[in-house]
Amino acid sequence: MTAGSTSHQHTARYLSLHVLIMWVGLNLRPSIAAVGPLLDRIQQSLAMSYSQASLLTALPFVAMGLACFQGMRLVRRFDRHRLIMLALGVITLASLMRLFTDSLTGLALTALAGGAGIAVIQALMPALIKATLPDRVSSATGLYIGAILGGGALASMLAPPLTRLTGSWHVGLAAWALLGPLALWQWQRHGGAMLSPVPREGRGNNTPLHRLPRAWSLTLFFGFGTAGYACVLAWLPPYYLARGWSASAVGALLGHATLLQVLASVALPWLMRYRLDRRPALYAVVGAALVGFIGLLAAPAGALAWLWATLLGVGIGGVFPLSVLVPMDHHRDPARAGDLAAFVQGHGYLIAAAGTLAAAVARDLLAGFEPAWLALIVLFGWMLVISRRFDPAHYTRQID
Repeated sequence: MTAGSTSHQHTARYLSLHVLIMWVGLNLRPSIAAVGPLLDRIQQSLAMSYSQASLLTALPFVAMGLACFQGMRLVRRFDRHRLIMLALGVITLASLMRLFTDSLTGLALTALAGGAGIAVIQALMPALIKATLPDRVSSATGLYIGAILGGGALASMLAPPLTRLTGSWHVGLAAWALLGPLALWQWQRHGGAMLSPVPREGRGNNTPLHRLPRAWSLTLFFGFGTAGYACVLAWLPPYYLARGWSASAVGALLGHATLLQVLASVALPWLMRYRLDRRPALYAVVGAALVGFIGLLAAPAGALAWLWATLLGVGIGGVFPLSVLVPMDHHRDPARAGDLAAFVQGHGYLIAAAGTLAAAVARDLLAGFEPAWLALIVLFGWMLVISRRFDPAHYTRQID
C-alpha cells in the first residue's frame, strides 16, 4: 500500500467520523428547542400556565441528568453500537409521537423519553471522541457541540413557519423526527469506527468523583451555563412577545442568537485546539454572556435587543463546548475523563432543569422574567470568577 493511498484512507476515515458526529449531534436539541417559539400557541391550546409549560423544556434536562449517570455503566455492559442506535430511535419516536399528542401529560412523557435518549448519547460521545480521535479532540468536540446547537437553531427558526404552513403546532414539534433515520443510517454505516476500546489505565484506587471538590466546581460551571442556554431558549421568545414583538420578529431574534451559538461553538474549540489553558476563552465568552443578561434586565427595548442577543449567542455558544472540553482536559485516560464528563453533565443538567423551572415559577408569581435574568447575572458572575481556577498545571492534583 502506498503512502498516498494510506493518507487518502486516513482522510476518508476522519471525514466520515466527523460527518457521523455531526449527524448524531443534530438530533440532540430540536425536541427541546422547538418548544420555545411555539409556547404561546401550545399554552393557548392546552390552557397551560408558564410553570406547566416549563415542564416541556425542564423535563428533558431532568431525564438527561438522571439517565446520564447510567450512560457510562451501560457502555461497560452493553454494545456501544446498539446503545447509540437505541437512543437515536427513542429520540425519533418521542418526537414523532408529538404529532398525535394533545395533552400536557402526553407532551411531558415525550419530553422525558427524548431526554433519556439524549442523555445516553451525551454520556457516551465525549469518551468515544477522545478515544477515537485523540489528536482532534478539540475540533471534533467543537463540531459535535456545534451540531447540537445547530439542531436547536434549526428547530427554533423553522418550527414557527412549519406551524403557520400546516396550521398545527404538532407538526412544528414533530417534524424533527425526520432527522433520526438519517442519523441512524449514518451510524449503521460508520458507527463501528467509533467503537474502539476505551483505554483504561490502572485506576483501582481512584477517588470517587463525588468526593472531589473540582468535580463539583466543574459541575456547577456546566450546570449554570446550561441553565443560561435553557432559559434563553425557553424564555427569550415569551419575554419579547410580552413586550409587543411579533412572533416572526421574536423568531428572528432567537434564530440570530442560536446561529451565533453554532458559529461560536465550532470556531472557539478550533481556535483553542493547540492551547490547553482555556481560561482566556472562558473569560471572554462568560463575560459576553454576562453583559448580555445585564442588557436583557437593564435595557431590553428597541434595537439593543439585537446586541444582547448577539452577546448571548457568542457567549453561551462558547461556554457550552468549553464546559464539555475542560472536564475532558482534566485526565488523559478517556475512561476516567468520560466518567468525569458523565458526572458533570448528569448533575449539571439537573441544575439546568431546576433553573428553568424556577424561572417559570417566578414568571407566574411575579409576572415577569426579570428575576430570572437577575439570577443568571449572579450565576454567570460566579462562573467568571471560578474560571480562574481552571489552570491545566494543576489538573493532575485535582482529578486522580
